[in-house]
Amino acid sequence: MAEEQLAFGGEVESTAELDNCQYLTQVAWRPSADKRLTSAASQGDIATFAKHLRKQLRGVSQRSGKSGVTSALLQPLWSKRAFDADHEQWSNLLQKLHKQVTSSKSDAKRTSEVNNLVARELAAGGPFAGGPAGLLAWMTILSEVGDLLSDDVLVSVWRQTQEASRRLSMGDEEFDADAPDQQLLVQGELPWRSGLLFSSVKGAGKCRKAGQSCLRRELEGMTDGDGTPHARLLHRLPLTLAVFVRSMQAGLAAGEKLWSSASAERFEMLVERVSSLSLPDGRTALSNGASFAPASLMKSATMLSGLSKRQPSASRLLGMPDDAEIVGKKSRSKAHKVARPKRVPRFDKDESPSSQSDWAELACMRNNWQVGSDSCVIAHHESQPQVLLTAFEHSLIDGDWRTTVSQNGEFLSDDVSWECVCWFSDKDVDYIELQSKGGDVSFFRQVLLSRTDHWAMFADGLIGKEAAKYELTTQLPLADGVMTDRSERTREMGISQGKLKAKVYPLALDQQRVANAHGALTDDDASLTLRQTVTGKSVYAPMVIDWSPDRRKCEFQWRRLTVAEDGRSVPPDLASGFRLRIGKHQWLIYRSFHEGETARTVLGHHSPHETVIAEFPVSGDVEPLVMVEQ
Repeated sequence: MAEEQLAFGGEVESTAELDNCQYLTQVAWRPSADKRLTSAASQGDIATFAKHLRKQLRGVSQRSGKSGVTSALLQPLWSKRAFDADHEQWSNLLQKLHKQVTSSKSDAKRTSEVNNLVARELAAGGPFAGGPAGLLAWMTILSEVGDLLSDDVLVSVWRQTQEASRRLSMGDEEFDADAPDQQLLVQGELPWRSGLLFSSVKGAGKCRKAGQSCLRRELEGMTDGDGTPHARLLHRLPLTLAVFVRSMQAGLAAGEKLWSSASAERFEMLVERVSSLSLPDGRTALSNGASFAPASLMKSATMLSGLSKRQPSASRLLGMPDDAEIVGKKSRSKAHKVARPKRVPRFDKDESPSSQSDWAELACMRNNWQVGSDSCVIAHHESQPQVLLTAFEHSLIDGDWRTTVSQNGEFLSDDVSWECVCWFSDKDVDYIELQSKGGDVSFFRQVLLSRTDHWAMFADGLIGKEAAKYELTTQLPLADGVMTDRSERTREMGISQGKLKAKVYPLALDQQRVANAHGALTDDDASLTLRQTVTGKSVYAPMVIDWSPDRRKCEFQWRRLTVAEDGRSVPPDLASGFRLRIGKHQWLIYRSFHEGETARTVLGHHSPHETVIAEFPVSGDVEPLVMVEQ
């Protein structure tokens, strides 16, 4: 067998007929490799090779790594659900090894237990079982506990892990890696880690550089200039972040920089944006639950990112409760309670948690960085935008914002693309408007989140070129655990998540059920389902969700307003206005669908604007929150 066959980048042939001594003699080494290591290998001297290998492994071990970063032995668990391959074997092994390494047993007892655990699992398949994440786990075992293993077990782990890594580098191992995070792990993290772990083997340097290049390239390709991740990544964002965090930590331990100065800055901005997308337990908005122990991941990412602990984004992540599951323990405490902030910090535009990116097709609205804040995330990269609304960190709306429309009895295609046509953010509100143009009907959606007053507005609408009979059904998906309560007399709906109470007001429907509203608000299909039937050129279906504790028991009233232009009434399919009163608080919501010849008047407010959302203070004057030009 030629020595090139046992180098990274060389031909891959079966070595099953070789014992460990023979295998070592066939390895091709870099000229810069430790001569004592290579000499022992060439002689098939297991004991001497293992002795010098242990010294080498201590140089890449993270056991005494940066404070606050999750133990390296446990970091592969972040990706335990990234692939369909069975993960129980290797994930259980990592947790058992971590328990032994951190136990108070004597060194001899601890070393013996670790060696026995590894030897048993090695015989059951080792690095060749468990898919890409399983190979990552064995790389971690080699680097973190390799110096605790007996000579024979250590060399066997090194051999099998190195051979599996070489096969991967040559594309000899094929994995189903369709998701971006899966590709990133296979094409970026594993080659990077292989190059660090087997740095003495010929070709390992090229492997490391290929992985590094992939990680840098993908970080830039997955994020906008301010670090905002593309919306298509959200459902598996923690799995993507896990690859970057582990790769950074491995590079630091080995003395190799993963990032250039530009990519290091981009990663820092990514973590800041992820902070604004995060929930109190570390999960991120609109993720699919694939993440494991997400709080430990977020804390580790923050510690490695370069963010100052004093920055609000870092404080939010570092203040998350610890994950009990990361160390295989069941939490004995009750579910983490989110306290409502007693004091709202003063608005600082430079440190605002809210952001919007046309490129990423994503908007994040958040009233402040504190735990207990309100937020709304909108992803519009697909034909049905996705939305997450949280009130005091409790999820109320979560999932696809679905809409169906029929025109004169025929359903219109819902295969549309959305673009952000308006984004506005100041100390009072965050506001976004999406629009989809095409054919004879254009669609639009509006979302507003109050930064000071605990309410939000969701509006769905369409504008046609010709008058027709339209039936619009818009559905906001209720988050898991949300309960509904319908009134018998009026058309608002109560929703609750635990002790959190909120009300939903369908402004385009008559408040009283005795009146014909040409529509209904129901809780069909675990959603807030609003149906409206209109004959005309346009349909406007706004809903206000209010969760202010101060207004929970207040009387309320809403009604459609008369819109006038040049002294004449304007029909609702040209412009619509609504007034909502809850206790002493009042709001005006106005939308023009077709531009008038002059400015229009609604509730005494004279405006040429397309959209006006305003409030009425005690003085009675209209104070606009949002004004959008035609």
